[in-house]
Amino acid sequence: MDNSEFRAWSRRAADWGVDYRDTLRERPVRPALAPGEVFRAIEVSPPETAEPMERIFADFEEKIVPGMTHWQHPRFFAYFPANAAPVSVVADYLVSAMAAQCMLWQTSPAATELETRTVDWMRQALGLPEGFSGVIQDSASSATLAAVLTMRERALDWQGNRKGLAGQARPRVYSSDQVHTSIDRAIWVAGIGEENLVRIPAAGRFRAMDTVALETAIVSDREAGMLPAGIIACVGGTRTGGTDDIAAV
Repeated sequence: MDNSEFRAWSRRAADWGVDYRDTLRERPVRPALAPGEVFRAIEVSPPETAEPMERIFADFEEKIVPGMTHWQHPRFFAYFPANAAPVSVVADYLVSAMAAQCMLWQTSPAATELETRTVDWMRQALGLPEGFSGVIQDSASSATLAAVLTMRERALDWQGNRKGLAGQARPRVYSSDQVHTSIDRAIWVAGIGEENLVRIPAAGRFRAMDTVALETAIVSDREAGMLPAGIIACVGGTRTGGTDDIAAV
């Protein structure tokens, strides 16, 4: 694809996006198809040579779009909203056009400093004192994992990464059963182990963690020689909207 084609297809994709948003309400929220239908519609073997963009785009419209669940649909109430506002779509296009790798300051100085400033804006918006900082993760799951790893390392005096978990006190993490499933995955990946994710009962109007039971569990684990590493509170759980009393936690 040369620059001229790049320009033309970029415009066509943008027009398609606007038309898609305009007709979204008329589409079904979920496709009326059985598992495997899209899979069977796609060629078994990859093409030996490059195909024209017209054909690729036709496949997209005829095979892919009809098989999609439309997260931006006004009647989509499952999971959580994707919040792909038009301005964020434009931002994604600009990011994709540059294809920057933003691992370090030297790989993308402006991106690093923009992220640093934006994180501080978030700190101010949340009313947190100066000194709080962090980085923006690419998903809720990776953010959860980063938090769980930090809990683990703080509890182990930063020796988990150095020495491994074998031979050290068992880190324990506490949460209700209302938290997102990314918590379970983070516990697995962090090597803490499912048995060390202590589920505290939730009850009441807000499906909140029982803080008396929480304290009892922490004290009991300490007496048993285990190492309480952290508490994962829940605010607006995806299951029932469960919300813990953060101050009490």
